[in-house]
Amino acid sequence: MIATGQDMRSALKILSENQRITTVKGEVDTNFELAAVLAQTRDRKAVVFENVKGYSIPVIGDLVDRENFALTCGIENTLAASLKFINNGIENPIPSILVNDAPCREVVIIDDVDIMKHIPVTTFFEKEAGYYISAGLIVAKDPETKKRNVSMNRLLVLGPDKLMIGMSPSHHLHILLEKAKKLNKPLEVSISLGNHPATLVAANAYVDLGFDEFDIAGGMFNKPLGLSPGITIDVEVPSGSEIVIEAEFIPGELYEEGLVSEFHGMYVNYGKSPVLRVKAITHRKNPMYQVILPGRYHEHFIIGAMAIETTTFRHIRAAVPRVKEVYITEGGMGRSHCVVSLSNPRVGEGQKAAFAAFAHSNLTKQVTVVDDDIRIDDAVDVEWAIAARMKAHRDIFIVPGVRTDRADAVVENGTVSKIGIIALREETALPKAEIPKEIMEKVKKEWSTYKVGEGSEC
Repeated sequence: MIATGQDMRSALKILSENQRITTVKGEVDTNFELAAVLAQTRDRKAVVFENVKGYSIPVIGDLVDRENFALTCGIENTLAASLKFINNGIENPIPSILVNDAPCREVVIIDDVDIMKHIPVTTFFEKEAGYYISAGLIVAKDPETKKRNVSMNRLLVLGPDKLMIGMSPSHHLHILLEKAKKLNKPLEVSISLGNHPATLVAANAYVDLGFDEFDIAGGMFNKPLGLSPGITIDVEVPSGSEIVIEAEFIPGELYEEGLVSEFHGMYVNYGKSPVLRVKAITHRKNPMYQVILPGRYHEHFIIGAMAIETTTFRHIRAAVPRVKEVYITEGGMGRSHCVVSLSNPRVGEGQKAAFAAFAHSNLTKQVTVVDDDIRIDDAVDVEWAIAARMKAHRDIFIVPGVRTDRADAVVENGTVSKIGIIALREETALPKAEIPKEIMEKVKKEWSTYKVGEGSEC
């Protein structure tokens, strides 16, 4: 059976116990209405849709928020804690184990494969081509090495047993598909739906091809992630997955997708993408379906941001060991803007840290470097550092014509200009005026004794 705490149900139980779930009891339609409710839910709690028109399956949205992630992973809700937790998974990966009596195989559908019949797939934005699966973990194996690769890709439903899969030529999955073509072998994929926040974040880690993202999840859980073998294909999925789709690429078949939303909240047209043939659907008894509202919405930002900031931290650390923390901002769409803090940096290390961040991620195009007395996940504190410590004529630099990802909102001929903002204090800088630290800590510890407004927190 699945190890306790590794599935979405375990996460939802913890969130329920901490009043971090919003329940939608009224009927919602999968055709735009469910997305519209998610888009207007502001408290960032997980959302459970109990009454989805035409289906008996509940839908889960907004599962991953920084606070939700901390609660479900048993860590403090701080940037330092999440960086340490995710980084530990990367530095100390634990190989997964196979689980034969997996919950995700409790119901097996092979003869009646019909995606829309069994799964409440949704539409999101009005000019898109149709119904998209947005929260699937795509698992494939290298046709040469047999090592797993895990990613998240959008899936457009084309028919009862056909899906278009969107992926950039730079993605590892695309590389595996090209390998399979050259070897004249089919490339099989499993699509895992409904997973623990740690597994979702692990799948988004920017690691080398061949580094199994499920091993990162194991390192985060501090125990092997239980995987279930495929029914019709040789690809494994987390054993606690709510729903699993087994498929393989149809050689040579492409579909003209048309307009689709990107993380920046605008439509793009990527042209033709590969097509999958579905061979089986399996699921847990009484399954739940997970949705991530794509486009310019916070869960879409945060799942990527938490993974990217951790791997960016690791990349910067190799060049500038004095790095303390790295934060990918939500205002930068969870991809484009990065804030870095350094401890007692030497001259030029701010610029070096910025270049290291640019080198790690194509989509990172603005890096702000501050001292470690700045709380980098506080936009006001970061802006203060820029206002109080940066000299624009000296501390802002622009690098034009840098290679970027096709998904960048202002990409031009495959390139974009990148900007570095160095907001580090000088030796001659004015000293910060602060209340004695010991008094601040005393007040924080004894806050309840001050009776500061009912419900107010320090």
